Amino acid sequence: MPIITLPDGSQRQFDNPVSTMEVAQSIGPGLAKATIAGRVNGNRVDA
Repeated sequence: MPIITLPDGSQRQFDNPVSTMEVAQSIGPGLAKATIAGRVNGNRVDA
C-alpha cells in the first residue's frame, strides 16, 4: 500500500501502486493537466 508524501508534508495513501500522473489526478485536474514529471524516491520520473 503506497503512501505518498507531498512537498508540503501531507500524505496520500493508495490501495494499489500508482503512477505520478495518478497522484497528480488525485490532487486535482488542473495539476494533472500541468504535470510532466514527478519525483519517486528522490529520482525524477516522467509522468
